[in-house]
Amino acid sequence: MSGSGKRLAGKVAIVTGAGQGIGEAIALAYAAEGAKVIVTGRTKSKLDEVVGKIEAAGGTALAIEALAGNKEHAVLTVDRAVAEWGRVDALVNNAHTFTDFLPIEDPKMEENCMIDMQSAFIGSLQLMQLCFPHMQKQGGGAIINMGSSYGPRSEPGFLAYSASKEAIRSLTRTAAKEWGKHGIRVNTILPSALTPKSIWYLEDSGTYDVELAKVAMGRFGGPDDIAPTAVFLASDESNYVTGQTIGVDGGSTMF
Repeated sequence: MSGSGKRLAGKVAIVTGAGQGIGEAIALAYAAEGAKVIVTGRTKSKLDEVVGKIEAAGGTALAIEALAGNKEHAVLTVDRAVAEWGRVDALVNNAHTFTDFLPIEDPKMEENCMIDMQSAFIGSLQLMQLCFPHMQKQGGGAIINMGSSYGPRSEPGFLAYSASKEAIRSLTRTAAKEWGKHGIRVNTILPSALTPKSIWYLEDSGTYDVELAKVAMGRFGGPDDIAPTAVFLASDESNYVTGQTIGVDGGSTMF
């Protein structure tokens, strides 16, 4: 899966949380467009399955068991990309530990906030910092962070989740301003898709119809609905797009 016709030919990408759902869809799409991909996540068997799919289609990928927010794992991931392929062109910060939905007054809220911030915000920051010198040296790169419509919508019961996602949007904008002079573009996707986690929540909370009513297009998306935007943001087609929040959610959030 190489050649000049591929939109990501010659590029090296890191996709976190790539064992299933949105992360898997993005990793498969990147490989299909010619990128060499490192997929990370908590479950090695799932990652190996994704690598198998990529290799079966003629692509190139490596799996690394890594936990978002663990600095040693982040260092290992970036070092492996550079050791194997000499560069990092795209980073997708998709991994995020999902805590229980709770009211603000719940005693567990502080702990939940710490867990979510460590995995989502700190995890994204760590990998961005580690990729920076390589992107700077090679003259540019693309970073795609994952926010959530639950951030600007401030849905009840999701303070820990939404606060960490809004922190990621701030991280995106700040990095875009600081690193733009190096040719490094940083953007946030607000995805909405039926993934194992979201299906569990909708069923457990009994909110399927309520949430669907918020989607302007009248249907929930799937991981394959998110991947094309991630490909665009990693490609040279978006070389003048940075610091943006792009909702890929069927219109459930509009700015």
